[in-house]
Amino acid sequence: MIYIYLLAFFALLPIFAYLLSQKTKNKGSILGISLIIILSCLFIFVGKFSFLGSLRNQELNTDIQSYIAKNNDIPIDLFIKFEDYIENKDKIFWIQSYIGSALSKNKLQSAESLISLSEKFFKSTEEKFIFYSLYTDLRNAKFPVFKDAKIIIEFEDIKDCSNPSGDIQFFIMNGPGIAIASSEFSNFSSLTLTNSSSSIPGFDIASAYLNKETIDIKALLNCTNLASNLFFETSILFDQALPLNTYKIKVNEWFKKEQ
Repeated sequence: MIYIYLLAFFALLPIFAYLLSQKTKNKGSILGISLIIILSCLFIFVGKFSFLGSLRNQELNTDIQSYIAKNNDIPIDLFIKFEDYIENKDKIFWIQSYIGSALSKNKLQSAESLISLSEKFFKSTEEKFIFYSLYTDLRNAKFPVFKDAKIIIEFEDIKDCSNPSGDIQFFIMNGPGIAIASSEFSNFSSLTLTNSSSSIPGFDIASAYLNKETIDIKALLNCTNLASNLFFETSILFDQALPLNTYKIKVNEWFKKEQ
């Protein structure tokens, strides 16, 4: 956009030179008319309601949509134009629309290209949540069998535990201290944790399966008749070829944890 302002500046130079001439008459009128013409041209090209800007954006939109229709990567130079032409407040809306369009048409290569290029636009916590959700939609489209990935935890009944309650969490071994799934429980019935049990879209059970990660399982159990809490901890490399796995916590796997 800066080149337009430079052109306007150079366009004014001969006018200023003419005005500086001693023989020039009606300098005020010439200066006024010249400024009106130059400013009008600037408004046409870069003004908020510039119709040429709208046409330019329409052309950009057509170009991006054509790459999506062919399921091709979005070229870097075209994405640079997107950065230059589209206002910051509108970028995320446009990106969401493009990725949604690509996913709905099963143009996964284009969707992946758009996601990889656009992550920098999602800065706030709310925007990052939107980005991770888009990434999850892409992953689920590429690996639909893992869309409903889950782990079922079964409990061996502890006879001397009254009014049991607790929580269980899954973590990536040697990964960030953020649970990929968590849930509370209030009895010894089986417990199913799914991708939706994660607090961050895309950082979930399916992600662990697809990346062949070992999962750390940590659980805490409270029994109202016991002085100490019980805790359980183990690491398991589940069968990543299966979207559903089961683990049973036995009575002798619980240990006392001082309150």
